[in-house]
Amino acid sequence: MKKTKPTLRAESVSRNFGTNTVLSGIELTLGAGEWLGILGESGSGKSTLLRILGRFLDQDQGSVYFKEEKLKPVSGELMPGHGSIKLIHQEFELFPNQTVEENIAYSLRFYEPEYKAEKVTELLDVAGLGYVKNQKAKLLSGGEKQRTAIAKALAEQPDVLLLDEPFAHLDNHNRRVLADAIESMRKQQQMSCIFVTHEATDALAWSDRIAVLRNGEIIQIGTPQEVYNQPANSYVAELTGDINWIDQETRGGTKFFIRPEKIKPTRHPEKSKWHGKVEAIRFHGNHWEIRCVNKSGKLSFYRNRMDLEIGQEVFLTYAAKDLKSI
Repeated sequence: MKKTKPTLRAESVSRNFGTNTVLSGIELTLGAGEWLGILGESGSGKSTLLRILGRFLDQDQGSVYFKEEKLKPVSGELMPGHGSIKLIHQEFELFPNQTVEENIAYSLRFYEPEYKAEKVTELLDVAGLGYVKNQKAKLLSGGEKQRTAIAKALAEQPDVLLLDEPFAHLDNHNRRVLADAIESMRKQQQMSCIFVTHEATDALAWSDRIAVLRNGEIIQIGTPQEVYNQPANSYVAELTGDINWIDQETRGGTKFFIRPEKIKPTRHPEKSKWHGKVEAIRFHGNHWEIRCVNKSGKLSFYRNRMDLEIGQEVFLTYAAKDLKSI
């Protein structure tokens, strides 16, 4: 991605709650128009970091900059938050007895009626909410509430959008609908965004860069491809997808792993690098996962067709370039 001056930047940001260190020495930049995914398990500090960046919570140490202007402490402001940075909480903060259209229009209440009506119509269309525009917010599904909250925030034309677990608690259908809506908004609004998630698939799909957060520290930042293919350690490797540890490839204390999609069965035993028997077969919709076992351990690989059976002996091979070291 082309480098730009940061729209939002955290410098050495730390935060404690009593004796519990939640964030430690966070260094983070968000470029103009960039989407940054923060990936981490529950309790890693993701939501706390968003609240600090959105100016709803003060850091104990460090600074936050918006377009290179150092932001003042939240405790010294009359109202928390920042006019150019919008945080969408998991609670959505909609007016429950107002319609979708009214919720979005509220953010445009100081504009001329003609512009307001035009903008509301545009955002309803972009967010895919036209079919529920007259429905009260309290009657919406989780995905519809999420899209309404985002459309409401976008009505104020923020420079930065912060999303707290945008895909949490949604079924597959609503995840796809929300994902399509976010992509549409992203293209039309040209906004910068930071979203936090514990789901690697979401971070890999929607991020220009991913920051992996563990125990309040960022342990790797890179493009989705870099984080997936060159993980900094075994934690990142296992967080971002399935892996196989290849015991026989361990050399000088260095451990090697390979992703299941890089392993292929072969009909030529002399060319195989691993062989064993099929222990389990699992159907995942778009592929089959084949789990194998031998005296030294277990290994999984993916197959797009089912031509194996439990108990069958298999010979497997892989390219040396696909082995990754930790």
